[in-house]
Amino acid sequence: MEWIKCSDELPELRDELCLVYSSTGAPEGYSGFPKGGYDCVHIEDYFGDVTAGLDEDGKQLYTKMYISNGVTHWMPYPKLPTE
Repeated sequence: MEWIKCSDELPELRDELCLVYSSTGAPEGYSGFPKGGYDCVHIEDYFGDVTAGLDEDGKQLYTKMYISNGVTHWMPYPKLPTE
């Protein structure tokens, strides 16, 4: 399996896990992955819309956790052995 750049393709939103990696680290001012950090995450949580407060007109804002955590690459979680 190869790492996929988030700027090239995002995983299909589903109730599954994937591996993520940060080649840059989280943006300044955010807690998240350090440069070179990796982990297993829930796809819908990291790549789906999450609330990010309200704008100046009181309308809901949305973001994606992979951006604020500095995730730059992902790959499908490997299939588990059957035997």
